[in-house]
Amino acid sequence: MQQPDDKNAALPPKEPPLRSYPLPPLPPGHFYVEPDDPRQVGPGGAFVLEDADPFDNYHYRVKAILHAGRSPFQDIVIADTYNFGRALFLDGAIQSSAEDEALYHEMLTQPALLMHQSPRDVLIVGGGEGATLREVLAHRSVHRAVMIDLDRDVVEICREMLPTWHCGAFADPRAELLYMDGRAFLESSEDFFDVIIVDVVDMLEDGPAQRLYTRQFYELARARLRPGGIIVVQGLEFSFVDYKAHTALARTLRTVFAEVHSYQVCVPSFLGNWGFLIASDTTAPSDFSAESLDREIMKRLGPNWLEHATGSFIQACFCHCKETQFYLDLPGPILQDGEPFIEPPDIEEEEPFGEQLPALRD
Repeated sequence: MQQPDDKNAALPPKEPPLRSYPLPPLPPGHFYVEPDDPRQVGPGGAFVLEDADPFDNYHYRVKAILHAGRSPFQDIVIADTYNFGRALFLDGAIQSSAEDEALYHEMLTQPALLMHQSPRDVLIVGGGEGATLREVLAHRSVHRAVMIDLDRDVVEICREMLPTWHCGAFADPRAELLYMDGRAFLESSEDFFDVIIVDVVDMLEDGPAQRLYTRQFYELARARLRPGGIIVVQGLEFSFVDYKAHTALARTLRTVFAEVHSYQVCVPSFLGNWGFLIASDTTAPSDFSAESLDREIMKRLGPNWLEHATGSFIQACFCHCKETQFYLDLPGPILQDGEPFIEPPDIEEEEPFGEQLPALRD
């Protein structure tokens, strides 16, 4: 038993700090909350282990584990974390968190929806939390949103435990929810869509989800798009230090669509940059100015729906640093049915010893 003076013991509750500055007034709907004090929480506790990376692990410290179980397809954990609020983990990988799910889901959905002239019919492959469906149904032009998810357990658990993710979208009469394989749906469907959103788990390890990343899958998706249609894909981790899967996905899409564009956003709970790809036969992000996107946001969604996305922010996410663009432009393998994805070797740059700074050269 720890003694009261043990330096590792949790401290008793204390009064809010006395600040020497006034707190600025907040807009309607916002309020201040004091953050958890690590000294009061104390050491130890429970953690959820993120072990998707083959080398590095990350421990999310949690206040409570609300659900831990296994569906026929995957392990499911929902926990209240200290840093990111409530979070969903599937097979040991974080999928979304209360603190930044709006950022992820807005940037997955809104660029494609805003760049389409008038999306009426939308297909969502994956998206178990219901937040992708929420963002789609925020558009009044949408008359039908079909959500396909293989795992009924994930959807039902998220419906119960993540109400601020879906905001009642599952009950919207425009929503149609089917529990089946997304590829099987495309193979059998005769319906056409204006926008297709692919939001499935980020695994390229020859598992069942890889069939939703191949050239053959995108050919099926393209056949179900109306003229002027757009597909957007969650594009895995993406930065100049983690690019191989994303660039293979980009090359794959280029074999099917005339216009393929990568964009990325830093999602804090994902511990890095996340990539997305938007593809079509006619639509390029450069066709839209920040001002025109802002006008579409105001017209379609109003001033208060989006928490993060603005015209200038959307445009900025399509800009890449020099090294990232270098990797995007490289030729390489594509993803195909029946072929495991074997990553190319790393690329190192020669750095001559003693090279002078440009300002010191003759």
